[in-house]
Amino acid sequence: MDTHKVPLDDLPTCRFHRKVAFVAAGGPFCDGYLLGIIAVALPTIATDLGMGSLGEGLIGASALMGMFLGGLIFGPLTDRLGRSGMYTVNLLVFVVCSALQFFAVDAVSLFLMRFVMGVALGADYPIATALATEFLPRRLRGPVLASLVLVLWVGFTASYAVGYLMAGLGDGAWRWMLASAAVPSLVFLLLRLGTPESPRWLLSVGRTDEARAVVAEHLGPQADFDALVAETRTAPVRKGPALSGIGELFRRGYGPMLAFCSIFWVCQVAPSFAVKTFQPQLLTSLGVDNALGASVLVQSFAIVGTALGMLVINALGRRTLLLASTAVFTVALLVLGVNPWATSGLVITLFIVFNLAEAAGAALQFVYPNELFPTDLRGTGMGVAAAVSRIGSATGTFLLPLSTDRWGTSTGLYIAAGIGTIGLAVSWRMAPETRRLSLAQASGAEERGHGPRQPADTTRPGQPAP
Repeated sequence: MDTHKVPLDDLPTCRFHRKVAFVAAGGPFCDGYLLGIIAVALPTIATDLGMGSLGEGLIGASALMGMFLGGLIFGPLTDRLGRSGMYTVNLLVFVVCSALQFFAVDAVSLFLMRFVMGVALGADYPIATALATEFLPRRLRGPVLASLVLVLWVGFTASYAVGYLMAGLGDGAWRWMLASAAVPSLVFLLLRLGTPESPRWLLSVGRTDEARAVVAEHLGPQADFDALVAETRTAPVRKGPALSGIGELFRRGYGPMLAFCSIFWVCQVAPSFAVKTFQPQLLTSLGVDNALGASVLVQSFAIVGTALGMLVINALGRRTLLLASTAVFTVALLVLGVNPWATSGLVITLFIVFNLAEAAGAALQFVYPNELFPTDLRGTGMGVAAAVSRIGSATGTFLLPLSTDRWGTSTGLYIAAGIGTIGLAVSWRMAPETRRLSLAQASGAEERGHGPRQPADTTRPGQPAP
């Protein structure tokens, strides 16, 4: 009988790993669909509901505002209460609110429904990505987490295509567009039923027997449970508000990494969602005919970009991918702003370059936060970083139509390029390298904000293990 044991970080890929990766994609797909479909529907909504640029900005940013609250609250809660319990409830809320959008009577009711949907998706980020991170072996962790961003852009692009097809339904077409989000979210909700709790989280709260049962049932007899026990830090039970976990991040020295994850994420999504939410309007203002069709074409390259990020994330490393992608998309925005009277072909090409580069780097949004924080604080770190990123994306989405109305399209693009420049500077200073590391090593891979460290530098006495 073969008694050879394999650490969870080095297990061969099994059917359960594939299922965990697939069902974790539900939140990102619905996120992309939610944010994309509003871009297609918003011009018609504004006309039907009599909204100006202020109303458009609020409706466009409503889900992002909700995501801020969802990540901030449910990230710490998933560290305290576990991953699996909330894994289906949040999608159930999303399904119900998606359908209710069809019956929106005014801008206020639509804003509130999309805000609640945003809360549900903001909760999903720390829950789903932490669960996937804690089950997957190291060679799959980066590509799979990056693929969740790919799925987000698949959802975003699918919503553009659905909206384009539904645009001919006549009056009230926007209601069908928005309500269509209920279909994919219901499918993923059903697929998530029965997902087990993370054994790493169970061990971190002292529930060893339950963790052993999960590993035996879903990962098989070759999984080295004793090694998992040895590397997992058992956290003291925290009392008081769930948000006290945020203070624990700082007390244990993870503040610089929280700042890094939050800033690089903000500097990616603020220009990204602002530009993509109003992409048809921006293309029109830059002289492109059939802006909606051009938007579908341009947006499809976000899928290509994220796929590229997935393919190179282990070869190039996290740091190099982040720096290169941020530099390229910033230059593309700057050139668009400098030359607003370019030919339609050049404008579309620059939008494609922006989408390719930004999406390639966006593959790291689910990777870095899940690798850099330990198990008992992973949901908190991911949730706070996601929440802060949504402040940036909501602010950008809200302010872009106001800035372009007042100062013109070029100014809006300059501001977006400036945000990208800030992200590049912060990433150059703070981005660590975590490829090929176990979760235990990755959460100690950075000397708390003092530049990148290579794998040989990652183990230190006294470092809290995930």
